[in-house]
Amino acid sequence: MPKTVLITGATDGLGKALVYEFLKRTDYQLVLCGRNEEKMAELLAHLPQDRIIYTECFNLLNDSEILTFTKNVKEKVNPIDILINNAGANSKKAPVESLEIQDLRDMLQLNCVSHLMLIQEFYAGMKENHGGHILNILSSCCLFHNETMAGYTASKDAMEAISKILVKEARKDNIKVTSVYPGGIDTNFRAIPNHTYMKPETVAQTIVDCVLLPEDGVMHDIVLRPISEVNF
Repeated sequence: MPKTVLITGATDGLGKALVYEFLKRTDYQLVLCGRNEEKMAELLAHLPQDRIIYTECFNLLNDSEILTFTKNVKEKVNPIDILINNAGANSKKAPVESLEIQDLRDMLQLNCVSHLMLIQEFYAGMKENHGGHILNILSSCCLFHNETMAGYTASKDAMEAISKILVKEARKDNIKVTSVYPGGIDTNFRAIPNHTYMKPETVAQTIVDCVLLPEDGVMHDIVLRPISEVNF
C-alpha cells in the first residue's frame, strides 16, 4: 500500500524538488498544495496523474482556507502518512527598531501557526494509524541569528520550539518528528540568486533519504548548511 505524503509549498523551490524526489519511488502517492494556480497547473502537467491524489491552492495566511483544505483532504484521501511543512517566506527584512508588527504577524502565521494547524489536523489520523512522520522545514537562521532577520528568525524559532517538544510528545504514538535546518538554497526564495548555495534537489534528496531510514526510532534534526555560506 503506497504511503501518502502531503507537501506544502509544492509548486516551487524545495517543495517542487521534493515532489520529483518522492516520485522516483513507486511506493509514495502525493497530496500537494500551494498558493499559485498557474504554477500548480504547470507542475501537474509534468507529473504522472495516478501518483497525485489531491491538489489545492489556497493562502496559508488564512486560517479558514487551511481548515477547508484539511477537511477536503480528510474526506477525499486516506490518512496522511507523512506531512512535510515546507511552505514559508521571509517577507520582510528589517532592523528590530523598524520591524513592522504586521510583517511579524504574517511571518509567524506562515512559518509557524499554519504548520501547527496542519499538524493538529492530521495528527489524529496518524495516531489512529499507529504511526506517521512529520517533517518541519525550519532554517539555519535558528542556529545563526543575523541582523535584519528578526521577524523571520522569530517565526522559525517559534516553530523550532514546537517541533522539539512534539518530538517528545509524539513518541508515545509512534509518530516521528524531524526538524530540517537548511542553509541557503539556490531558489527564487531570494530576490538575488546565489549559485554557491545548495541546489534544491540536493536538499530534497537528503530529506527523502531521512524518510526512508529504518523505522527504529524517532528522527531528530537535519542541518544542511553549505561551507561557502556565511550570512543570508
